Amino acid sequence: MLTRTACSYCGVGCGICVETRTDPATGVPLIAKVSGDKLHPANFGRLCTKGATHAEMMAATDGRLTTALLRPSRDADPVAADVDDALGEAGRRLRAIIDEHGPDAVALYVSGQMSIESQYLVTKLAKGFLRTVHLESNSRLCMASAGTGFKQSLGADGPPGSYTDFDCTNLFFLIGSNMADCHPILYLRMADRLKSGAKLIVVDPRRTTTAENADLFLQIRPGTDLALLNGILHQLVRNGAIDTEFIAEHTQGWGAMPDFLADYSLDRVAGITGLEESDIRTAAELIAAAGDWISCWTMGLNQSTHGTWNTNAICNLHLATGAICRPGSGPMSLTGQPNAMGGREMGYMGPGLPGQRAVSSSADRRFVEQQWELEPGTIRADVGPGTIEMFRQLGSGQIKAVWIICTNPVASMANRDTVIAGLKSAELVITQDSYADTATNHYADIMLPATLWAEADAVMVNSERNLTLLQQSIPPSGDARPDWELICGVAQQLGYEDQFAYKSSEQIFNEIRQFHNPQTGYDLRGASYERLRETPVQWPCPPGVNSNGHPGEVADRNPIRYLNDGVSQDLYTDVDGHQPRLAFATPSRRAVFYPRPHTDAAELPDPASGDYPFILNTGRLQHQWHTMTKTGKVSKLNKLNTAPSVEIHPDDAGALGVSEGSAVEITSRRGRAVLPAVITDRVRPGNAWAPFHWNDEHGENLTINAVTNDAVDPDSLQPEFKVCAVRLTAVPVQPALLAQPALLAPADGPELSEDEKLYLSGFFTGVEQGLPGVPVLPADAPIDARVRPWVEGLLAGKFSRLQTAESPRDAAVQTGPLVLWASQTGTAEEFAGKLGERLAGAQLRSMDTIALCEIARAGRVVIVTSTFGDGGPPDNGAVFWERLRAPQAPSLEGMRFMVLGIGDRSYDNFCGHAKSLDTRLAELGATRVLERAEYEADDGQPLAQWADSVVDLMGSPSPQRPQPTQRPQATQRQQSPQRPQPDSAPETVEPEPGHPTLLASEPATIRVSRPAPFTRGYPITAPLCRNTRLTPPVAIKDVRQFGFDISDRDVTYSVGDSLGVYARNSQQVVQSWLTATGLSGSESIVVDGAAIPLGRALASHYDVCKVTSNLVGFVTEHCADALVAKRLRKGRGDLDKWLVNRNGLDLVSEFTVHASPQLWQEVLVRLTPRQYSISSSPLVSPHEVQLTVSVVRYRAVDGGLRGGVASTHLADLADGTPVPVFLQRSPHFQPPPDAQTPMIMVGPGTGIAPFRGFLQERRALGHTGPNWLFFGDQYRAQNFYYRDDLADMVDDGLLNRLDLAFSRDQARRVYVQHKMLDYGADVWRWLEDGAHFYVCGDGARMARDVDDALTEIIGSHGGMSTAAARDYKRELVAEKRYVRDVY
Repeated sequence: MLTRTACSYCGVGCGICVETRTDPATGVPLIAKVSGDKLHPANFGRLCTKGATHAEMMAATDGRLTTALLRPSRDADPVAADVDDALGEAGRRLRAIIDEHGPDAVALYVSGQMSIESQYLVTKLAKGFLRTVHLESNSRLCMASAGTGFKQSLGADGPPGSYTDFDCTNLFFLIGSNMADCHPILYLRMADRLKSGAKLIVVDPRRTTTAENADLFLQIRPGTDLALLNGILHQLVRNGAIDTEFIAEHTQGWGAMPDFLADYSLDRVAGITGLEESDIRTAAELIAAAGDWISCWTMGLNQSTHGTWNTNAICNLHLATGAICRPGSGPMSLTGQPNAMGGREMGYMGPGLPGQRAVSSSADRRFVEQQWELEPGTIRADVGPGTIEMFRQLGSGQIKAVWIICTNPVASMANRDTVIAGLKSAELVITQDSYADTATNHYADIMLPATLWAEADAVMVNSERNLTLLQQSIPPSGDARPDWELICGVAQQLGYEDQFAYKSSEQIFNEIRQFHNPQTGYDLRGASYERLRETPVQWPCPPGVNSNGHPGEVADRNPIRYLNDGVSQDLYTDVDGHQPRLAFATPSRRAVFYPRPHTDAAELPDPASGDYPFILNTGRLQHQWHTMTKTGKVSKLNKLNTAPSVEIHPDDAGALGVSEGSAVEITSRRGRAVLPAVITDRVRPGNAWAPFHWNDEHGENLTINAVTNDAVDPDSLQPEFKVCAVRLTAVPVQPALLAQPALLAPADGPELSEDEKLYLSGFFTGVEQGLPGVPVLPADAPIDARVRPWVEGLLAGKFSRLQTAESPRDAAVQTGPLVLWASQTGTAEEFAGKLGERLAGAQLRSMDTIALCEIARAGRVVIVTSTFGDGGPPDNGAVFWERLRAPQAPSLEGMRFMVLGIGDRSYDNFCGHAKSLDTRLAELGATRVLERAEYEADDGQPLAQWADSVVDLMGSPSPQRPQPTQRPQATQRQQSPQRPQPDSAPETVEPEPGHPTLLASEPATIRVSRPAPFTRGYPITAPLCRNTRLTPPVAIKDVRQFGFDISDRDVTYSVGDSLGVYARNSQQVVQSWLTATGLSGSESIVVDGAAIPLGRALASHYDVCKVTSNLVGFVTEHCADALVAKRLRKGRGDLDKWLVNRNGLDLVSEFTVHASPQLWQEVLVRLTPRQYSISSSPLVSPHEVQLTVSVVRYRAVDGGLRGGVASTHLADLADGTPVPVFLQRSPHFQPPPDAQTPMIMVGPGTGIAPFRGFLQERRALGHTGPNWLFFGDQYRAQNFYYRDDLADMVDDGLLNRLDLAFSRDQARRVYVQHKMLDYGADVWRWLEDGAHFYVCGDGARMARDVDDALTEIIGSHGGMSTAAARDYKRELVAEKRYVRDVY
């Protein structure tokens, strides 16, 4: 079963598809696969390593909190308890404390990882019923300054633009944000735009991965960003690069700005920031020239004692240039948690109330009191002191109890000793978490078990105001419950039974929708669970009604806020009767300029005392998250970010006597941590940087937040994590080999420096526990070039040994092939490991652990790699790739190799790193013996066939190492006569890209295992024997029945299977493309190692009609007419509209680009086979496989004919033309094996295809079980496919019920799901009689509507709640009685 949901990690809010399977042992659904949702507007299918490993995270159940735990006393171990008993205990003890000490004796500390429903309830409970001022969230630690700054400058929290701005902006200004590591999917979206010519400015004290790709990198002194922002605006004012009209119409407060900015001259700003004056000037010039520009920032600016002012200053820049509230422009703060935006909207910290309201407003208090049916004056106007002070008051005894939900403050709070002291002093500590083993749970009296990501329905709101419904896909673990249900349970125990008697998260969400705020434009009225099951929705989302009278049919995307349209905001008319385009949420409806002066951080090194001479900065790593409660349980992620560290500049390391990997004590005025050193010039001299993920659960003295500063911003109350004064001290070590003076002070060897001695002592200590073989000194080891040969000789002498007869395994290691892998999430590594087990004597190595000289000597090399990001190497292959592509890389002549790429087709540059490796190895003279293969991880059969081919080629070692041969020319191709090809394939049919095609340099030694025919790895050619149009000539749609003759092939098929068809571009399409690009088609290009004419390659290898972001970027960059190309610099939405009735031919025709065939080859994607459901039964049609296909044809904007690739190709073929085809087995999608079992089929449109086969099969077998088909399309007269066949089946009693839904034949459109609901009682009765329920067709809309209708039928006619109906449906899935074939 496929469930759409979203990622549970950062605030990007990527869509995810979850596939579940039934555990045969328990019958419980388990997550089988997680993939990116290609329809989700945040990521379009891309996922980072964390998002891609959700299945592994859910499977790692060690440490899960599956029942409540109670601690009899503070010093006792917790004991298991019934959840209801624990809720009762929590409610009883909280009530006693409130009754004795008052409401402010209780505090709640919650999280941006909670759902919006849970965040709403906790706000309702705390501010409406408990009436405590102490409601805080961990968003105080990360986003409070951005929220406060937005509210001051623009009138309301939240960015005014959206991610679509990334697609059309001309400049990215990243400040205090390492997007590449912290928001990698947004980084890739930015990278797509950079390819089209947009510029990138990065401001950061540390040279991050993001900074490496910047057009301008400003390595600023920590804490001085505000001075830089003021200095840039000063330069814009001096140069006249401001938008005076925008300032006059939409802002206030500008009058004070020019004089204020005059204090920020270039020389002064350079002195404060440590930057070059020319770089500051260049930054201002780039902003001025861009026109449309966006800024992105996160904790680097927010975690500051002047973080609010930083946000004000960014808004000042946008307001002054008018670059706000228009496509491609605006301030975009990036959140770190999946629902931090939703929590801020629900008022879960400080003065907030639901719907972007505040307790400081009497009108807001009255509105909320009315919604909650409270007496006037119930909600207090006073505000709590913030998170830091809240925990201090817990420690001092002013607060007696704290309830912590879904967060780990012992590890994540600045100066975490304050938290520990508070928890130790508290009378009552309640925690609510999914895991028992957290640093905070050690101090808890009551632990409540919460569900995880996939175990409950929930709505999350990402950084761009996008709401996604995270739909439950598996049952909760043990007795865990959703956060909202636990909150309701405690609230009911506190005496609020009626006010918190919610039965579902959907019921809570419907209540939230009532909190529309016409002042700020916050509007969820048009959102609902029903609508969110179909698609994510971006607020403001006003209500709407479609032609059927159903709610929700309004725009899903509303990328720009503050539009003065009177829809979600009150329409504003100024005193002159003018209605401006924008109306901000301030009282004046104008955005506000704030002159914010630079101030120093609260704590800086004191040169006089020298006690704490360094500045410590903290941050995140790409493959871990927060305090590693979840990611720390995923071994794939732990391999990528293995351990904590502290980065120190080489100059500082030398002065301190610190070497790479040695322990460093980091001490501040608050605490200490001890971490291994990473010596790098990424940080400035005098600075250090450490990731904050590791904590007490991972080892002693690893919690960097024992050190960080908890001084707070006076407006936002956010602590200043990013700048604190520390002392760094080398921790003395005694490595084992320091006791071996002969090695470190050799009598006849070179003299070693102290650093070299220290490094080598550690190196030899590690080598003793390393893998067998001769160790290799890393290329970047701090060893002098004159010393290195002696060390290499020492290693060889110490570890290399002549093979003897007694060591056959070692001998095999020498003679076997080398299997090299690089893997980001472990998939490629796992595949390489299994492959290595099948190869006699194979050496399995990670790429970064091998030197180029070793692969040059290896002779036979198998490479298995994934791709990271936009075509780059995985982390553990990056060093190898740098060496391989270096100009001084050695010749690899004599080496034979093959490359397998494992990737994700959501990325335009699919398996890009595999392509790069394959190309580079050939350039260096190595000989390709097997065509490069590119597959997705779940392409099981093709991967297995590729592995079989490798084993046959390299399973037995060659009798001798191949002698070096002359490097082959690119135009030569030697082909093994044993190469698998389609039977009798016509000369013009090229093999499918990625198939195991042999390119033999030594034909005599190559053995090939012929794969099974009629598979993707070995297609057959079957003549097209049927091409019948099923729709009349006047019909809008052209739907056909195709048949393929397999009578002379020893193959068969089954109903439910699908047929893969290898398509070609027509000669007309190829010629149109060549004409548009000015190429002849005779040019030679190398495809999979063989040189062929361009025209032939376009016909059989490349999809010239498909439009990708890479293609758009390429055309934009290379278009001869720059003005014309500007039309392509649109937002994704505008570009999609422009592309309606256009394809790749139109793109190259309308935008003239003259480029070499090789450049075009890099941006065109490969043709891939299309798969269609088989619509016949082998019992009725054993020699002909039949398909039902809708042929794509349309008129382009220029009036020319356009068509699909496969469907149109088939429709235009002459009878008898051989077509390469293969079978894709679908053993799960079969009619019931029992002859008496009822069958319900829902197959509108061409989704009827498999059910025609099902019915044929049941008739042929004599099955008597009743059959019911729901079918429909647009018009009965045009689209009633197989009318006669179905009528015959009804007449002879095979088809007991046939219900039709032709949507366009009446005013009110009727679809198959409506027919299901009409006969819901009968559907329910059939299900209770054991019917199997099948769905085939469109998975984006139809299948969801049918699924919702089925749930409603089960609930209403089975007398069940929604949750129980879904459980019933899950049982159907587990019993294989509810099966879908959707696409």
